[in-house]
Amino acid sequence: MSLDFINRFIQSSTFWLMATLVSFVAYLYPLFDFDNLYVLTFDNLDSNIIWYKILASSGKIFAENSDIVPNMMSGLPRSSYGGEFSVMLWLHYLLTPQWAYSINEAIIHLVALLSMFVFLKRYIIAEIDDYAASIIYMGSIFFAFTPFWSGAGVTIAAIPLVTYSYANIRAGIDTKWDWILLATLPLYASFVLFYIFYIAILGMVLLYDTVRSRSINKRFFLSILLLTSVFMLTNYRLILAMFFDGGFISHRTEFAIFFQDSLLSAYRKTHTFFLNGHPDHLLGTQMPYVIPIVIIGLLLTLTKRRYSSMESMIIWLIIISSFTIGAWSHLLAQLYTMSFLLAGSLILYLFSQTHRVFISIFILQILLIFFIFFEFYEGFYFLSEIFPILKAFNVSRFSFIQPLLWSVLLVYALVIIKNRVMYFMPFLLLFGTLQIYHSLELRFFSDVPQEKYATFDDYYAPELFDKIKKAIPQPAENIKVVSLGIEPAVTLYNGFYTVDGYCVNYPLSYKHKFNHVTDQYTSSDTFARWGSKVQISGISSVYDVYRKDLMVSKPLFSIDALCSLGTDYIISSYKLNITKLQHITYIDSFYGKNNSWDITLYRLNCQETDRTN
Repeated sequence: MSLDFINRFIQSSTFWLMATLVSFVAYLYPLFDFDNLYVLTFDNLDSNIIWYKILASSGKIFAENSDIVPNMMSGLPRSSYGGEFSVMLWLHYLLTPQWAYSINEAIIHLVALLSMFVFLKRYIIAEIDDYAASIIYMGSIFFAFTPFWSGAGVTIAAIPLVTYSYANIRAGIDTKWDWILLATLPLYASFVLFYIFYIAILGMVLLYDTVRSRSINKRFFLSILLLTSVFMLTNYRLILAMFFDGGFISHRTEFAIFFQDSLLSAYRKTHTFFLNGHPDHLLGTQMPYVIPIVIIGLLLTLTKRRYSSMESMIIWLIIISSFTIGAWSHLLAQLYTMSFLLAGSLILYLFSQTHRVFISIFILQILLIFFIFFEFYEGFYFLSEIFPILKAFNVSRFSFIQPLLWSVLLVYALVIIKNRVMYFMPFLLLFGTLQIYHSLELRFFSDVPQEKYATFDDYYAPELFDKIKKAIPQPAENIKVVSLGIEPAVTLYNGFYTVDGYCVNYPLSYKHKFNHVTDQYTSSDTFARWGSKVQISGISSVYDVYRKDLMVSKPLFSIDALCSLGTDYIISSYKLNITKLQHITYIDSFYGKNNSWDITLYRLNCQETDRTN
């Protein structure tokens, strides 16, 4: 087998298709090894999985907004949960939570791979040469291996495909499949998380086209109207609650988490998002490799010639050395690097005659990320007084288009590097290997134990809670419990009805009621400023910092306040020193497996006059 044949094979679509499939299988493998599937706990096991499970088993999927779903926080209106037109809801209705989670994750990453591949092939890679396939697949792999938040469905994963369809419609080359995509996307994507902003972008494009051509593109306008209308229909519960009869005042009206940071603190958050994305909902994989490659591509736009063999060897030596000694990570971590990059790219745009689209996208990437700064800088607080919705609505999500832009920038950079520097393919293979390995390390699921991750069985401990149920004479649905040192999600998953919980939209009146449980015992103002997690504070309930065999000598909660909420039992992962506590009776202790909780059950002996629920 000749060296020339091997080189041609490595450049071929067949090789890159095989490499992509192998990488994709390796990436998704842990999802279906249930005995060793470790999943991110925060904003995952503790939240959206429980919301879908509760609603799927409530019998109230199609109930009125005002109907009460009794499981969480002494009963919440149906409108506090998601809509019924959701693929993720029906996955949880038809499957176990673990299967629903795994299939949902697999679909998200498959959609991301196909979505970016189609978009790049049609609209980004104009050159058709021996390297085109390798660059398209590399850009698609980078995007597909983004750690997408599973609770958002294909919201971010489908952006390239949606953009592809809108570009087709705008150019008049659309097919029925473009329209079918727009009509079905809202069933599996979040309007609030991102598409409210995307539709705004489409509106600006339509306005630009109309002013420029002095006529409206009717098909483009109708396509925007279609997507907006279907989103309105699938989110009709939210629309009714916000603009008509919500039935309650939301706790979000008291949000004080935005416009609170100093100039420097807000800038640092913006810088962090530029480098690493949002840590929980849109973690990025652009560091430590992709951003440097993009910057190298930008620098190479300064010249038009192709470097000689010797010059190329020197360039590759400098590039590889810079990665080896960690120069890029050190340089990009400096506080004002992002500002210098913005200034430099603006100068480059002004003096460059080529690659202006590439440079413009990089400038746009930085400018969009500054929405993070806008959302958190205290200097913009006055705007929230003029527009109160800004207190409850996360405008920084406008920048969630970030992964799409990084993928496009990566592809442009690789094309420029390929055209300027020789020996491109060995570099691409090395870069691809390192980037894939980095993406595997950042997945929101894993087949090995990691900090902040847990298996379904360890976190929810269903066998342990079956024993707890047997120790309580009443059925689980006839009592109310509160969790101590353990997330309310755990008890909710196992069928208990709780006075605590985690909900992104619930009555403000209940927040005020629950505030009496801990307000006199803690100096933290997190609950007052945020309040979406309604739980006993003062004792950590986070799984990865949990330690067995600890005794709590001075519980930081009011027994009278718990009684007033109708609480019957305390389910605690820590033992309580109850010798000096009245109205609490020890029932039994239950011991979980090595990596799971130990639970102690206590009964509250409340006087009937203490109960209001």
